[in-house]
Amino acid sequence: MFKQLDDYNSQLFEKCPVGLALCRTDGTLINTNLAYAAILGRTVPETLNLSYWQITPESYAASDRATLENLEQTGRYGPYEKELIHKDGHLVPVRISGLIIEKDGERMIWSSVEDISDLRLAQQERQHTEQILKQSEARYRSLVTATTQIVWVSTPEGICIELASWIAYTGQSLAEAANGGWIDAVHPDDRDRTAQVWYTAVAKCSIYETEYRIRGKDGSYRHFSVCGAPVLEADGDVREWVGTCTDIHDRKLGEQTLQQNEQRFRSLVTASSQIVWVATPEGLAVSHEMPTWLAYTGQSAEEVEGLGWLDPIHPDDRNRTALAWSTAVANKSLFQTEYRFRGKDGSYRHFFVCGAPVLEKDGSVREWIGTCTDIHDRKQAEAENQRLMDMLNHSSDAIIVRDMSDKISHWNQGAERLYGWTREEVKGQCIQAFLKKIFPKPKEEIIAELLEQGNWEGEVQHLTHFGKLIIVQSRWTLQRDIDGQPCAVLEINTDITARKQAEIALRQLNQELEARVAERTAALQNTLAEAHGLNAILDNLADGLLVADTVGQITHFNPAFLAMYELTDTSVNGHYRELPISGLAELVARTQSHPGEVFSAEVALTKERIGQAVATAIFKKTVEQEPPTCFGSALLIRDITAEKEIDKMKTDFISTVSHELRTPLTSVLGFASIIKEKLETDVFPIISTEDRKLQKTIKRVADNLNIIVSEAERLTSLINDVLDIAKMEAGKVEWQMQPLDPSELLDWATNSTAGLFETNGLQLVSEIEPGLPQIVGDRNRLLQVLINLISNAVKFTESGCVTCRVKQGDDGVCISVIDTGIGIAPEDQPKVFEKFRQVGDTLTDKPKGTGLGLPICKQIIDHHGGRIWVESEPGNGSIFSFIIPTYTSDQKTTTNLNLDTLVKQLKEHVITTNPVVNKNRKTILVVDDDANIRELLRQQLENEGYNVQEGKDGVDAIHQIKIARPDLILLDVMMPQINGFDVAAVLKNDPQTADIPIIILSIIENKERGYHIGIDRYLTKPINTEKLLNEIGSLLYQGTSSKKVLVVDKNASALKTLSDVLQAQGYNVIEASNPQECINKALSAKPDMIIIDSIFSQEGDLVKTLRFEKELENVFFIMLSEQ
Repeated sequence: MFKQLDDYNSQLFEKCPVGLALCRTDGTLINTNLAYAAILGRTVPETLNLSYWQITPESYAASDRATLENLEQTGRYGPYEKELIHKDGHLVPVRISGLIIEKDGERMIWSSVEDISDLRLAQQERQHTEQILKQSEARYRSLVTATTQIVWVSTPEGICIELASWIAYTGQSLAEAANGGWIDAVHPDDRDRTAQVWYTAVAKCSIYETEYRIRGKDGSYRHFSVCGAPVLEADGDVREWVGTCTDIHDRKLGEQTLQQNEQRFRSLVTASSQIVWVATPEGLAVSHEMPTWLAYTGQSAEEVEGLGWLDPIHPDDRNRTALAWSTAVANKSLFQTEYRFRGKDGSYRHFFVCGAPVLEKDGSVREWIGTCTDIHDRKQAEAENQRLMDMLNHSSDAIIVRDMSDKISHWNQGAERLYGWTREEVKGQCIQAFLKKIFPKPKEEIIAELLEQGNWEGEVQHLTHFGKLIIVQSRWTLQRDIDGQPCAVLEINTDITARKQAEIALRQLNQELEARVAERTAALQNTLAEAHGLNAILDNLADGLLVADTVGQITHFNPAFLAMYELTDTSVNGHYRELPISGLAELVARTQSHPGEVFSAEVALTKERIGQAVATAIFKKTVEQEPPTCFGSALLIRDITAEKEIDKMKTDFISTVSHELRTPLTSVLGFASIIKEKLETDVFPIISTEDRKLQKTIKRVADNLNIIVSEAERLTSLINDVLDIAKMEAGKVEWQMQPLDPSELLDWATNSTAGLFETNGLQLVSEIEPGLPQIVGDRNRLLQVLINLISNAVKFTESGCVTCRVKQGDDGVCISVIDTGIGIAPEDQPKVFEKFRQVGDTLTDKPKGTGLGLPICKQIIDHHGGRIWVESEPGNGSIFSFIIPTYTSDQKTTTNLNLDTLVKQLKEHVITTNPVVNKNRKTILVVDDDANIRELLRQQLENEGYNVQEGKDGVDAIHQIKIARPDLILLDVMMPQINGFDVAAVLKNDPQTADIPIIILSIIENKERGYHIGIDRYLTKPINTEKLLNEIGSLLYQGTSSKKVLVVDKNASALKTLSDVLQAQGYNVIEASNPQECINKALSAKPDMIIIDSIFSQEGDLVKTLRFEKELENVFFIMLSEQ
């Protein structure tokens, strides 16, 4: 067993990885193992040939001897480190330990030797690393101290341990910042997010990045960018976290400002009506920055890129635009130009273009930004204004515009011709510096009247550049700026010198004739000489002169009269009624029936020219103190063609302005009514009425809305007056002439104005003469005259009564309105029927309306062949009277035919005989280029339960109708690309859409054209909501457009009257004059309704015959009876 143990120890000795050696105390080696020899780089035999002192460096000799001495005392040594000599001479660091053993009585040393070369190298490396770490630590501390950032360090678990710079910035104490307290300095809105991001980073050992606001020790918050990273050990574990907080507050504010500016820019681009474009520094388009350009032109982004933006520009403007653009890009200068621009619909519009370079700090161009502003309407308005200015410039009248300091801003060619100064000589000069004027009254009074009433008219004497004194009819109109302040005066001067001379000559003629009669005893030779002189004056008058005696024989005429009518001397001899001149005979006849008055009228001259004729009776005195006797009539005619053209231009201008006012007025009146209705039905009922202040506010809001609606309706009435007078002068009024009962006419008028009398506390008295004959006229227009006269009477009568009197006169039925008001001065009475004239302080304290009410009345009465006049004295009231001729034609055919009742019956039939099959909500297409009008109609119709579609113009409407067929169409007339009449024509001529009911809503009134196309209703703006909804309900209940009417009557006059009335109401009329023709046309045309005279209805049972015909079973019949 001991032998086995020795073998085991021997193997252990040989294979031990630690060097083992047995030596004597003198250093002689007795035995070593392989590990010991390997440390020395030798074999075991080589090692045993050496002594311990041979492999020990001399530097260790003294210490080894001391260790040996200590070994003998203690029996062991080590472990300690030293070096042994390697075979190749280098020193091997080792760790040695040993003990004394005895064997066979000899003391020996048993040593263990461990090679620590790797350990020593590691120690050196560690020392070097520690030195570097100390240097890094020092640098880190210096960086923390010097940096502007906040540096922090935390444990692997996320607990901050180094917060010196954090504490210095936040003002927290170490105790407050430790253990997560640092987050208290973070903005409350950012804490939860910051904590979540931090804990997530700690959990995942990932980079910690975030931004939050930190409160400084001054209490203010600033934005910081925070970044932290884990410091990892060799094994991947986190040793600590190190991070920084960088102040980015100024950058964040800059970014926010930049973002706001960017958002504002984008919003501006989106919301602006302008087209915004962006280009590179080289001038090439940037398509993704040009959405408004792409939307307007219809170009794709690829088509716009580069210089593709030039393609939509009009070919005539393209080269000029490209040159201006390249010049601006080359010079880095402002780019401004105008060109015509093609939209995606293919039409060109004028645009003003402006672009500017956006510069970098170094002066280089970063990009170009610009806008295109639509100025098409302005360009057209400028062209139209230029056309009007050119026309006014060629007027024979002098047209002058001067500011309130009398400096001239406009001087037309008429003024140049009249006064002799050129436009260049007078523009910007004070008018008094060269034009001397003699006024009929002090100029201060004229200026005061102008400022108060807005206009002044009178005769003024002017001294021309050539020293000639002329007389002009001067009309001044005050112009006001946008704030309502006087800014200029429009002065129109008509040279009436010749006319005044003619008047003087005419007066002189009367005087001369009287003188001749009074001095009939004078010598015949002198009389003849004077007559020759007078004839010479008359022959040289520029105005035409015609004189007839009391029996109508023409006694005198001048060359101007012959020239006006292209007559010869021989053709004028005889009676004045034999002259082939329309209107003159009636005018002369009136002077004979009313010899004390002067009459005027417009007459037609040759070559489509117009004359103003003035006629009066001529008197002579035979014996002193006896009344003068009339011996004839004198007629003076002046060519006023040029004046009429100027007047027409003014009328057209006023009509255009009035029409354009109707569109915004429609929106004002419509939306105000909607607001009023919504407040009264939806808002006011749910508001508490216990609060008195709130009650007062509610009442004030309701009153204010009533004022808005009332004033809008008043403005509508004023605009209608302006349009009425314009239409009457242009001959565009549709007159519905029919027999009328005068007493019924008065009843309708008094019923319509009854509320005025109740409001003003006046009494209405009606005096109607019995047995009055019928008159012929337009019922609505004559009602308009009566209502206007009654309203004026009430307006200017504070107390008393207003009497309406109807009686038989010599020339017809005379209707008078008599008031007890303030009356009118004699000198003002001729002015009341003049357009835009309001009689001064005697008629009204303050101008009201347009001054067109009475001129419209005169136009209406004149059209009826009647006459209107006024009789009044200041303080004693006024009497306004008019005469309408009586009805004398064959009454059997139409006396009992009430056309209004007939039309009403037709409409009622349409409503009741075609019930709607589909009870679902109806769809109405609203077509108007004004978005406000579409929105107004949408709200009104949706409130009534209709579905509403919108079309922005005619093309869009036709496109929508093809996609989805509406039940009814509301159609504007004045629209771009294609007007409403053309849209209606397209729809009515298409079998697929011909039966869709169409209602036209327009600012212009041309019913005849609309009904000729086949539309169902024609209404004008501003919109009468109640009437519109009634018409919509009627047409939708009808279902389809049923407009074809067959009229059968043997009387040609009655047939034409019925046809005209029905066509004016939009019906398609087919005429037949006998039963057979009726049957043939009914079978071919398939009408919706048939109107038959009662005589035909009994011949051959005509109705029964038609009833049994195919497709005529449901036709509606109306019988006209004589009863």
